[in-house]
Amino acid sequence: MNSNHVVKVNIGGQEYSLRTSADASYIRSVADYINERMKEIDASSPGGFSQMRSLVLSTMNITDELFTERKKKEKLLNRIESKIIAIREYIDDRLSISA
Repeated sequence: MNSNHVVKVNIGGQEYSLRTSADASYIRSVADYINERMKEIDASSPGGFSQMRSLVLSTMNITDELFTERKKKEKLLNRIESKIIAIREYIDDRLSISA
């Protein structure tokens, strides 16, 4: 969807109206994920946390997940690139032997 539209979501008990070009169901799933992470954080403390603390800790955890996945992706891309280089060198060697 190219045009912006407003999607209302509830995060941590607060309603937000977000202007976005993304699909509404996607935006809602993102909000649901944040809410689930906030619930996990709250469950880890007997007295729970304030909404702001819960949101900050959840954001830290989600950002850690993102950074971890980025590192995995970078390592995978580096391995793929190394394999491509090795394959090219192998092909070049075989072609030079045949010539």
